[in-house]
Amino acid sequence: MKAMVYRGGDLGNGFEVKEIKRPIPKEHQILVKVNYSSLNNVDYERFKGKKLSLFARATLLFGGKGKILGGEVSGQVEAVGEQVQNFKKGDEVFGQTLGFMAFGAWAEYALLEEKQTVLKPSYLSYEEAAVLASASKTAIGALCTGQLQSGQSVLIYGASGGVGHLLVCYAKALGASITGVCSQRNLKMATDLGCDRVIDYQHDDFEKAAGKDDLILAVNGHVDLKILKAHLKKDGILVGVGASYLPASFLQSFFSKRVRYFSYFLKPRAAYYNEMQMLVMKKEIKPFIDKVYPITQVSQAIQYVMNEHPQGKIALRIHF
Repeated sequence: MKAMVYRGGDLGNGFEVKEIKRPIPKEHQILVKVNYSSLNNVDYERFKGKKLSLFARATLLFGGKGKILGGEVSGQVEAVGEQVQNFKKGDEVFGQTLGFMAFGAWAEYALLEEKQTVLKPSYLSYEEAAVLASASKTAIGALCTGQLQSGQSVLIYGASGGVGHLLVCYAKALGASITGVCSQRNLKMATDLGCDRVIDYQHDDFEKAAGKDDLILAVNGHVDLKILKAHLKKDGILVGVGASYLPASFLQSFFSKRVRYFSYFLKPRAAYYNEMQMLVMKKEIKPFIDKVYPITQVSQAIQYVMNEHPQGKIALRIHF
């Protein structure tokens, strides 16, 4: 099969198409013929300048030279392991790939664990299904960490991004009052998703515009947690979401029980997967796709994500 393989170096020559052996599913695994995949920060953090963050170094440790990147897929079941009971050849599915950081999706075929695989409902396109698995479970886990209840208020800083826009969807499904913080060009999108109030971080004075909330969710390192903490209600909770917030939120959590952190890689609970399945079946989630790139233009897709801060997610069409 053909695969897009990470070859090291800078973004300009960081990938190459190679012919490799098609994987064989083990007892509880599923082999999927991949139609679409996605782009997550675990795939492109390594390209953000010469001084790499701890998270970027971790991605290189688990997904270094010669690895196939990408952690989410949608497609059709090609083969199943001997112990797989709930899927058969030809089923339309989506899910998360194998491993601690979930790599291996940018290829004609990819392996998934049965427990990380979901039947694709007809209301979702393959592009939409491909961007759901990791980001949706991160969003669910963050809301569970923040203990959001119906009727409470939540502020989501980064409400239009890949994880942020799904946080809005899930918080709305829970019956929360939502304030979304994003750039001016994304205000309408945040409102359409379900935000009751929106704040333009580029032009509004956040200190004056933000009120007090039961829960504040900060996505992927865009603002200092100390600034957000001042806008919590008396018993409110602040959650730093994503690996970029891990050092700061982990440190502050020692001094305050009101500050927490969440990264799906560190807390991959089965309950988040089950909740995601339930919401998908209820049609309470529909991800927003900013652009679709062919896998052969993955470098351009990464450049776009790093430079433009896209709305929602980027999908990759797997066709060589």
